[in-house]
Amino acid sequence: MRTEGEAEAILRELAELKEHQSWVHHVADAATGKLVTTQLSRPVSPLSRAERLSQLGHQFDPGIFGAPTYQLTPRFPYQASPQGFVRFVRAFSVDAEGSALWLPSEDIVGEKFGGIDAVLFQPPEGLCLLTLHLVTVKVPGTQAGRLRIEVLKSGGEVVASLQLADHRDGVHINTLDLVFVAVLTPFPNHGVQMRLEPGSDFRFVEFFELTLAGSIFFPPVVTR
Repeated sequence: MRTEGEAEAILRELAELKEHQSWVHHVADAATGKLVTTQLSRPVSPLSRAERLSQLGHQFDPGIFGAPTYQLTPRFPYQASPQGFVRFVRAFSVDAEGSALWLPSEDIVGEKFGGIDAVLFQPPEGLCLLTLHLVTVKVPGTQAGRLRIEVLKSGGEVVASLQLADHRDGVHINTLDLVFVAVLTPFPNHGVQMRLEPGSDFRFVEFFELTLAGSIFFPPVVTR
């Protein structure tokens, strides 16, 4: 158990690292496994996000980024309509005003793991865009920090699985856009998991927001 002074020192270390940060945009397609990562000198904009998503073969209107069906954060981890929630596993801290923070290289060892679990009870029909906003800082001198993101439909079947790797030192502000098809059932729900496993080689991982939006350009896929 850390003392209050030790915890304050860790948060101060992260704040100091953020004085020198860069931005990264990841776009990924669950159907093909294609992942495109772009290093940026400024925060990502809606137009450039849509342009990079088009590299995967999907046309999204930039307006989709402004009104997501789901928007879950540490401050608002639950929404009633459509119903959904997110919980935080083995987090170092959860700040209701901002973010959830993990120290995987120190706090996640052995058979333990950390991350987020989200359940979305009424996902949009058809093609969906899942977005995660994260800060990552890998352990200096290591090859890469790694985390896994999965989308699962009711019953536990994996709809999408993606491993995100951070190869560069320093602080990176990550926007991850993952395209997948929501497979609807009579009692639809989808789960989203972000997993930080032992040996992930991250010093810090900070979560700010999960959003999910549907595209009006694609028909729903329904199973019975």
